[in-house]
Amino acid sequence: MPDFSQIASTYTGIQKIGEGSGGIVYKAYHERLKIPVVLKEVKHMGKTLATSRQEVDILKNLKHPYLPQVYDFLELDGSIYTVMSFIPGKSFQTLLDEGQHFSQAELIIWARQLLSALHYLHTQTPPIIHSDIKPANLMLTPQGNICLIDFNISFFLDGKTLLGYTHGYSSPEQKRVAMSREHKGVETIDVKTDIYSVGATFYHLATGTKMGDAGDFALLSQCTSEAFSRVIEKATSKNKNTRYASALKMFAALGNIRKQDQRYRHLTSQHHFIQTMLVLVMAVSIVVVGYGFHSLQLERTQSYNLLVESQMTNRENGQYDAENTNYLQAIALKPESIEAYYQHACALYEQEKYQECIDFVNYDVNQNEKLDLTNPRVADIGYIQANSYFELGDYEHAITAYEKLFTIGGFYASYYRDYAITLAYAGNLEKANDVLAQAIDYGLTDDSVYFAKGEISASQNMRDDALKNFELCIEETEDTDLKARAYLMSAKLYERFNENAKIREILLEAKDVLPMSSQLMILQKLIQADIDLGDTTGQTSYYEEAVTLSESLISQKWATRTTYNNLAILHQKLGQLDEAEASLETMKDLYGEDYNLYKRYAFIELDRQALKENLERDYAQFAAYYEKAMALYDGNNEDAEMALLQTQYAQVQEGGWLS
Repeated sequence: MPDFSQIASTYTGIQKIGEGSGGIVYKAYHERLKIPVVLKEVKHMGKTLATSRQEVDILKNLKHPYLPQVYDFLELDGSIYTVMSFIPGKSFQTLLDEGQHFSQAELIIWARQLLSALHYLHTQTPPIIHSDIKPANLMLTPQGNICLIDFNISFFLDGKTLLGYTHGYSSPEQKRVAMSREHKGVETIDVKTDIYSVGATFYHLATGTKMGDAGDFALLSQCTSEAFSRVIEKATSKNKNTRYASALKMFAALGNIRKQDQRYRHLTSQHHFIQTMLVLVMAVSIVVVGYGFHSLQLERTQSYNLLVESQMTNRENGQYDAENTNYLQAIALKPESIEAYYQHACALYEQEKYQECIDFVNYDVNQNEKLDLTNPRVADIGYIQANSYFELGDYEHAITAYEKLFTIGGFYASYYRDYAITLAYAGNLEKANDVLAQAIDYGLTDDSVYFAKGEISASQNMRDDALKNFELCIEETEDTDLKARAYLMSAKLYERFNENAKIREILLEAKDVLPMSSQLMILQKLIQADIDLGDTTGQTSYYEEAVTLSESLISQKWATRTTYNNLAILHQKLGQLDEAEASLETMKDLYGEDYNLYKRYAFIELDRQALKENLERDYAQFAAYYEKAMALYDGNNEDAEMALLQTQYAQVQEGGWLS
């Protein structure tokens, strides 16, 4: 072992843990950072550490979730060592040696993680080519993520130096450079060299057989889908000009596999889901006829699809009780099918039942032994859960939910955008900006960039900057959902700064611009803004507008218990007591009794008696409503109106109005 005495004060417990073509690897403990690290000898390095300082500094500044952190470079007794974070887990070579087999879903996730890391390296200035991607240099962490290691053989794109070559994984041009000095300066080692190695590596992981000089893609198609096989075949083309032009291009191709291959098709929107299910039902019908499967299975699938379609329709119409019934019927028919769970999670989120949504995902989905939890649709459910945590202000759990969903799938620019926003609200601004940059690399559009920047500014209470970015998002986007979010965030900012008139102004603009189908939350917030303005200004016109808006919610079948409760309050404020009671009667018929219902009845009855002469007043009905409200009120909900109601009851009683 080399003499490490001169670094003993910083690195302790140094022990050899491996050796390969790239150099000897030692594990140590970094006393200052308080973390385990690895020291790896760099072989065949033509430059000294002093002349390589620029490259060294670039490597030390690399930060990516699927790359180890490079902390330092050391020069000891004429040898150079990299100091990197210790990555726990097993290499994929070890897993292959142990006879492990991997599903296509797993391979897609890991390949996309690797390609995101390569895209990051390839877009550095100057670009960094790894040049020795193979199973031995890929770690599978305990969290189920991939990590690309062995940085000491990476080199900067100059077309002259080749430091890594492994038979079966290296590209033909890389082999020619390694085998003959004549090709040096003629062959170019570039990003497509790494692309080839990714393809060769995942060929091995998929088939269990090293690709060698030529792959057996018929074998690969037997182990995976044809779409996956085509991606690998293109990546490992001997003609580099026909390979993917970049890691990002291959990343996108892998993301489209489920769209191309029916065996791995998954749903990316409600309407696509309906169309896909109809196609699948037809396909199942053909199979039933051709192979004599029992018709009961087909009927079960058809019934399930119709129930999920009803779930979606009822969600769109705000009929959440009906959606819940559809959900229970659907999972009773096919508890192993994921889509009903996704639709129900959406329904809970839309009702702002955030904690209930979180619990549903934790228990009904994540602990459901009948579900395939590697299905990418589970990542979409995880996204809903992450947003639920965010809405509750629980940013740390939201971050955990995002990190979990990225191990399953969810490689969408919008998911990374919202992850960046969550990080900003959690106070991790540096990582938020890094993730936003990653989202842009994944194809995040300008409108989403403006929205994310607006949210990040809002997290820092930078009001004007946030509002400007939301305004740019609104101007730029054609995505009505994103436009609605930008309007709602602007209103939320104005609310934070108690600018009630501005809240109403921006929401009215949203109402005029957005299609009715995207106005649910806009109308709900606008109604509350009108109520607040009516209370602070005394102008009844705000109450009248809020009544009209509430009736619009009802006509769109978006009404909730809150809608009818607000409508009763508004009519009462306008002195329309019969209309207020009619709203409560409808609320009672639709949603049943609770303390709040009788509280509202009691306040209306107080107003009704106040309109009479003293001798004509009768507070018996008021007392009956009060007693029912108190009997149903558990006291756990600190309701200021209940305290007011008790005070007014005591005043009526003290006034001798109750016998």
